[in-house]
Amino acid sequence: MRPTDLLVLAAVVLILSPAAHATVESTCKAVSLYTDYDFCVKTLQSDPTSATADLRGLAVIATNLSSDKAVEVFAKIQTLLKSSQGKEERMCLSICSKLYEVLIRDLNNAWSAIKESRKGDAMSAVSACFDAPSTCEDTFAELSFTLSMPSPLKADDKDQEQLCSLTLELAHLFFTNVMFTWETELWKDFDGKLSSMYSVIKDEMLA
Repeated sequence: MRPTDLLVLAAVVLILSPAAHATVESTCKAVSLYTDYDFCVKTLQSDPTSATADLRGLAVIATNLSSDKAVEVFAKIQTLLKSSQGKEERMCLSICSKLYEVLIRDLNNAWSAIKESRKGDAMSAVSACFDAPSTCEDTFAELSFTLSMPSPLKADDKDQEQLCSLTLELAHLFFTNVMFTWETELWKDFDGKLSSMYSVIKDEMLA
């Protein structure tokens, strides 16, 4: 088992322990190795339903917020395309537009997969979400090297990357929790059957 997997498992145990509740704070602490704690808390608490949400609910909230941001950036790109004067800038914006169009679709797929507990589909969709903001910035960076053209989406792409990171970590935490709970219940069932068998054997030996 990788060290990162051990850390996630430890976080799940912490959240599931009797002394701890799966609050926004405890959940954000569990993923703070990869996502800024304050950003996580502020982002999740921007949705009032986070106060009573479980891990799945928090992952869904993060996905919704990431999707909302992607829609916002996509709309901004369309506005910039209408006012853009340079051929190179329009080319970059067109590429970013396509990337964010795919991102919105991926986040919609991730939302459905998380709600339906389809781990493979969810993690694949969320992992792909980093492509849009990073590739968009890379596209402008390549042109700025020769044309001194700064990206008009730099702040938006950074925010989108943070939201995608938060969504990924919460989805990972949720599915780790599902597996941990399943294995715990399986062990309890096995332990119960083992105890029953032991009791039967003991009774037969004493008869």
